[in-house]
Amino acid sequence: MLNILIVDDSDSLRFILKAFFKNIGHCQEAVNGRQAVARVKAALDKGERFDVILMDIMMPELDGLDATKAIVALFEERDVPKQDRPKVIMLTCLNDPKHMIEAQYQCGACSYITKPFEREILFETFANLGLMPNPLDGEDDEG
Repeated sequence: MLNILIVDDSDSLRFILKAFFKNIGHCQEAVNGRQAVARVKAALDKGERFDVILMDIMMPELDGLDATKAIVALFEERDVPKQDRPKVIMLTCLNDPKHMIEAQYQCGACSYITKPFEREILFETFANLGLMPNPLDGEDDEG
């Protein structure tokens, strides 16, 4: 099972995402970037890790871009190799190339998904990042 951190200020989106992943992962939640950084730090302090972080960009207190930078810094301070760090997938309603570039290249995110999205997009993204086989493969196959 994957260890997933869902970071979004929308209660309903966090609920939906937890439902999407109920059979493939254990989900923890954070309502803003500051809480996300604290959850990642607490996990590191206990010798635990998240496999993936789903990070909203626009949130109160600390946005997803700055939170991702802070999370990357936590791993760099502890000399954690990149392959042992969680994959950060940015979630946003902004379909703007500037934000995509900033999220992926300046902040350290691995992928970028625009809202609204379907479950299949999330699973495909997880599969593309090597987090899991795509459970939807063959779903439309006949016979």
